[in-house]
Amino acid sequence: MNNLTRRELMKRFGAAGLSLGLFGASKEAWSKSAPHIVIVGGGIGGVSAAKYLRILDKNVKITIIEPNKEYIFCPGSNEVLNDFTSIEELTVNYENIKSRYAVNVIEDLATDIDYSAKKVKTKNSGAIAYDKLIVAPGPDYKFSDIEGYSKELAEGDFPHAWKAGPQTLKLREQIHSMPQGGVVAISSPPMPYRCPPAPYERASFISEWLTRHNPTAKILILDSKNSFTFRKHYLDYWTKARGYGTKDAMIEWIPMEKGGKVTQLDAANNTLVTADGERIKADVINIIPAHTAGKFAHATGLTQGNEWVPIDPMDYRSTLDKDVFVVGDATESSPMVKTGYLASNHSKAVAQSIVNELAGKPPVQPLYTNNCVALTGEDYGMTITDTFRVKDGKIVKQYGHQSTELDNEALHHIRASLAMNWQRAFRRDIFE
Repeated sequence: MNNLTRRELMKRFGAAGLSLGLFGASKEAWSKSAPHIVIVGGGIGGVSAAKYLRILDKNVKITIIEPNKEYIFCPGSNEVLNDFTSIEELTVNYENIKSRYAVNVIEDLATDIDYSAKKVKTKNSGAIAYDKLIVAPGPDYKFSDIEGYSKELAEGDFPHAWKAGPQTLKLREQIHSMPQGGVVAISSPPMPYRCPPAPYERASFISEWLTRHNPTAKILILDSKNSFTFRKHYLDYWTKARGYGTKDAMIEWIPMEKGGKVTQLDAANNTLVTADGERIKADVINIIPAHTAGKFAHATGLTQGNEWVPIDPMDYRSTLDKDVFVVGDATESSPMVKTGYLASNHSKAVAQSIVNELAGKPPVQPLYTNNCVALTGEDYGMTITDTFRVKDGKIVKQYGHQSTELDNEALHHIRASLAMNWQRAFRRDIFE
């Protein structure tokens, strides 16, 4: 689906409509007979669905249920750790979605779904009736997979910072106040988890700050895997810039096969314990927990006893209920990885499917795309592109390409600039 610019939208719907939102009606003016699309979750998946539903159909009523006034983007949040960006730059609100796309936003927590009555129950706003429901709950975290770790500890002195916000700032403060020659230990989770290259990007950005302010510090990456996305690029950069593989290396990566899997946190002694029984003491401990579908998906039965929500890959319709669609990281979408870009693409496909269904049109074959950018440093970027189709009821990877060049500084610089511009464009595509 091609993105539409504001100018193109004005041409399509008429400049006069801008006084009442881009689509010629205020959100209070929808016909009582207009189909009501309710969206649980105001993150990347939920807001993408709302925006593109409105672009495709100016007549449906759209409501987002979201407990927070603002949304903080996770893509780009590692750059807060080395002061390359700020939380404020990653923070957006819902005013554009409400005013420009005539979307009603209820600031409340969705608590349950009454499937037979087709209503979403909320904490304070009663039950919201829907004709079609889109659920975008994101992931949750399996703290209990690491003995001694908990949500409470993550919100205290052991932040995972895998949801951008206060934990990101806490981790930044810990790194910046670490004693000279101190140790940062990062525990990287097993797949699948949100944004596969991000633990290694995080280590790279932390190393940038430490190189300037704490050059004798060390970063240990304790991994629950034996490889990772963009591995050769990160190892290449760490070798050239951080002494990787030498006794003076700032960064050390320990894969699972060499004892990297963390199984326990001894919080009282700031110590991690690996599967081999090795005890590793660190000044800053950053445990990124294993993932599962968001709490709302489990609580409402959408996961059907699984870690992730089963869906029909043709339209991301829940296999539990034909009028409920689930998008983003919470879904069972293998071989797709879990990225914000794919969550947005799921939502665009769902928007098209719902609009077609309401209009009595046949479904279309979706093409899902994933574009991922990552940085090892401010001047070293990488990209990956994948496309997916549905074949025989399953998602299949149709095409994949990943950056391969290691000894081309000009290309690394271009891709770093591309990565930074991509993040800004991605945020605008969703919230503007």
